[in-house]
Amino acid sequence: MTSGHSVHRDLAFALKESAKRTGEQAPSVRGADWRMATVTAVNAGGTIVADGIPIRRLETYTLPLVGDVIAITQSSSGNWLALGRLSAGDPGWTTPALGTGYIQGNTSTQGNNNGAIRYRRIPWQGGWWMEWDGGATRANGAQTSNILSAALAADLRPVARASFVIARNATSISGVASSTSVVHSLKVDFDSDGTVQLISAAAGATETNWLSLKGIRYPLD
Repeated sequence: MTSGHSVHRDLAFALKESAKRTGEQAPSVRGADWRMATVTAVNAGGTIVADGIPIRRLETYTLPLVGDVIAITQSSSGNWLALGRLSAGDPGWTTPALGTGYIQGNTSTQGNNNGAIRYRRIPWQGGWWMEWDGGATRANGAQTSNILSAALAADLRPVARASFVIARNATSISGVASSTSVVHSLKVDFDSDGTVQLISAAAGATETNWLSLKGIRYPLD
């Protein structure tokens, strides 16, 4: 036969456990908290859905994508915030194949020792950017409409043409006697169709021997 004391003890334990579970789930009791979640939808107006929860993202969490693993936090009043995307590690560099007549740079002879041409897509200043490094030597033939063997992928292209002045080997201007009349640079266009094209000065139309893309960076949005 169960005593009255035992019944009261069991009831008190059950109530205690129930209150504990309720407190663990109620933001007003447990206070603010954070956890990881995976984005399943991106909405207009600065909100996303992650793990079935509608969440407003911080201004610094730009360009959210479905599949992002993010940190989310909930206030004691129950409001949710998306703090931002968690790092997946260094994006790493990609070394593309070059078009006919171009030789990848190295650290001894080609491309003025700038190293091989390479690129990476990086988050920077609240958006996605394309960053370039390295150089190349043009061994033969006329300059082509793309110094790469193929167009860049869609997510690596600028929205509109991005033009830069880049270093090249010093070349005397044809027909000009002055020894100070030397071309040291040329223009490169990164086009929205994914091509990378050299636009030379008159002296560089067929004379570009090496070029450098080191330090170039342009936005992708």
